[in-house]
Amino acid sequence: MILSIPDLKKTLLSFLNENNLSNKKEGILINFAYKIEEINITSLIDSILRISKKVFYLNRPEEDLSFLAFEETYSLKINGDDKFSALGNKISVIMKDSINNFDKISPVKFPMSVGGTKFSTGRNSDEWNDFADNDWFIPRFLFYKKNKDFWFALNFIVNTNYSIEEQLNSLFEPIDKLNNKEFELSKNTAKIKLGYIEKEREEWNNLVSDALSKIEAGLFRKVVISRRIIAGIKHSPLFNSIFENLQANYKNCTLFLYKSENSVLFGASPERLLKLRGNEIEFDALAGSAKRGITEDDDNKIACSLLIDKKNSEEHNHVIEFIKAASLKYVKNFRQFDTEIKKFSNIQHIYTPFKAELISADKIYNLVDDIFPTPAICGYPKDISFNYIIENENFDRGLFSGIIGFISQGEMDLSVAIRSALLNDNKLYIYAGCGIVKGSDPISEFEETEIKMNPILSLFNNEN
Repeated sequence: MILSIPDLKKTLLSFLNENNLSNKKEGILINFAYKIEEINITSLIDSILRISKKVFYLNRPEEDLSFLAFEETYSLKINGDDKFSALGNKISVIMKDSINNFDKISPVKFPMSVGGTKFSTGRNSDEWNDFADNDWFIPRFLFYKKNKDFWFALNFIVNTNYSIEEQLNSLFEPIDKLNNKEFELSKNTAKIKLGYIEKEREEWNNLVSDALSKIEAGLFRKVVISRRIIAGIKHSPLFNSIFENLQANYKNCTLFLYKSENSVLFGASPERLLKLRGNEIEFDALAGSAKRGITEDDDNKIACSLLIDKKNSEEHNHVIEFIKAASLKYVKNFRQFDTEIKKFSNIQHIYTPFKAELISADKIYNLVDDIFPTPAICGYPKDISFNYIIENENFDRGLFSGIIGFISQGEMDLSVAIRSALLNDNKLYIYAGCGIVKGSDPISEFEETEIKMNPILSLFNNEN
């Protein structure tokens, strides 16, 4: 049994009675958190995927933070040209009159809205049809872990036409199902079959060569070109096994999964877009890449070469320039820290962190609109390189290189959904991209995308 429903229900009823809901308006949102015993959150993923059409999982091994959210209390879907800032308006209206017990029991700012925003809007490809352009939701249930503390949180709407007892019985039905299930802890047996990539390699070379000609002509200084491979897949993968693997090998990444209807996006992103705590905001500039070395000495030599390499330094500096300029009207006390190399198990990147103070809390959503997409996943200048990608890439990126993350009261934590794959209709779509600047070589860049796809490909047995 993962939860003692009688104990939880008793505590929740006491909280509801204290707040005298009979005097509240219809449709009020209740946010309630309850401390629980230690639980393996990752082990619950596969069972919850079977009973829910909306599931969101996030894990940061380095921070000892993980949570699993499922079932929708509020849908926050936005399609069309409305950007991330439209999401802020929706959330503020919903949360305005909500009641919670958070401050009384914990300093934790539990995730209130989870989800993702696509790289571009209005494309409506079959591949990404299960996700809206902005696809966020307030989950009904949340398992949450931070350090050694474990919590279970609920978000639900009170209906004054029914008794509280009746509503709680209905509310806990999915948890009853989980309590009666055995969790999948076996290893992943899914197999994939990749197609031939020679034609794709030729198309890649042509596209990168065209982008280089546009750079030479002064159209833009950088553009990020991505590719996609499609694999047939046999047997449903076990995501508890997938994330155990990713957690062991990518401790300094954000591991994520987002299921909507019949599609599952998952990955291990090395890149955080921004993190807001109170009025302090953090940004990452992560651009410029190189392979890892076979020996420690070899690895360090590659890292040193990467730091002084003209092509990669230029690519990284575009990101720095852009973040500074785009955030200028929203922040004060902007601090740039030392540039260093950030190493991952399969690749290393040039990395520069920033911190600043947000001038006005209500402008955070506008700030996201202005800095996304950054040159690390789009190019520089932003608008011209973005339009080039839309016109020339032969597939819809969807949530790949989009935003993935969570929003809570006074906090926001957003990553870029790279090093990722989409599972739907017995197909696995795997994505990767790289920055093209003056001096880029199509063959080397193709090899870089292969390295970036390895974290996903290594999770499956390849029948080829």
